[in-house]
Amino acid sequence: MELCHGWDARPFRLWSTRRYREDEIRQMCSRVCGPFWLRVEGQLIRVHGEAALGLACGVSAAYHDWIAYNVPEDDGFQKDMAMRELKVEQHMLEPPSSDEESQAEDEE
Repeated sequence: MELCHGWDARPFRLWSTRRYREDEIRQMCSRVCGPFWLRVEGQLIRVHGEAALGLACGVSAAYHDWIAYNVPEDDGFQKDMAMRELKVEQHMLEPPSSDEESQAEDEE
C-alpha cells in the first residue's frame, strides 16, 4: 500500500530508516500536485477531498510504520541534543558579561 500523486500516480518515497506521522505525509502532499491515489494490491483508489486525503495520509503513515517495525520510536533525544548544542553555541558567541570578566580576573 502506498500513497501516490499526479496523473501518473507517482508514489511518495518514504525512508525505511524512519517513522512518519500523518501530518508529515500531509505536508509532503502540499508540495506536489494532485490528484492523490492510494495504491492497494496494485489497484489505484482515487482520494477525493481534504478529509479523504487526511485519512489516506494516516493510513499511509500507519502502514509504513508497520513495515518499518524495527525503526526505534523517536524519544526526543536527537531534538533535545540539537537544542542543547544550539544554546551552547549561542552562549559561546555572546560577549562575556562583566561578572564573567571579574571572575576570570579573580582566578588569575
